[in-house]
Amino acid sequence: MSIDSNFKTLIGVIIQAEMEGKPRHELLLELGPTPQHIIQSGGVNFEGLDLVIKAKTVGKMHFDHAVPRGVIERLPEILDTPKAIYHSASGAAGSAVVVMTFETQRGYPLIVPIHAKKPIGRNRFCNEVTSMYAKEGPNPEEKWVKAGLLIWKA
Repeated sequence: MSIDSNFKTLIGVIIQAEMEGKPRHELLLELGPTPQHIIQSGGVNFEGLDLVIKAKTVGKMHFDHAVPRGVIERLPEILDTPKAIYHSASGAAGSAVVVMTFETQRGYPLIVPIHAKKPIGRNRFCNEVTSMYAKEGPNPEEKWVKAGLLIWKA
């Protein structure tokens, strides 16, 4: 079985467990290697580390931000083909990016913040997807470009 099919299966397990009141927040899901667009995003310390997401984050994306299960299941593919990558306006400079996806929800673009080189366990560092949500309000792209946050654009 590939990482993609394992990932999709685990997304289903996590969402079902939360619906049954038995969250599996301790699980860590592997999305595979960090996509090259993100590694080469300049000024951010991503390196060639594995890309991961915590089960707790999956629950937050689905239940708090209403991201459909099918979209979450396609997260590795979505991150392989971003619309644009921006420096994070919040957080420490050089430690995170925001991936603007081609996906939309209720007419708003879905964005995915990713933090670089997060410690996972005792001796492991990974790049971590920390959320996915619709960026409501005016389209942020023009504002973020004006603010000098654009790193890469498709």
